[in-house]
Amino acid sequence: MGNKLYVGNLAYSVRDESLQEAFGQFGTVTSAKVMMDRETGRSKGFG
Repeated sequence: MGNKLYVGNLAYSVRDESLQEAFGQFGTVTSAKVMMDRETGRSKGFG
């Protein structure tokens, strides 16, 4: 069974790959998703 982790207060420059890389050093990360604003394409600052 998987676990989910909410991460807030992210920089607007953070993308899925960098989030996965940052947490990957602590264990296996099956996926990482940064929520993006559909209109601007910018990160919403959480994932």
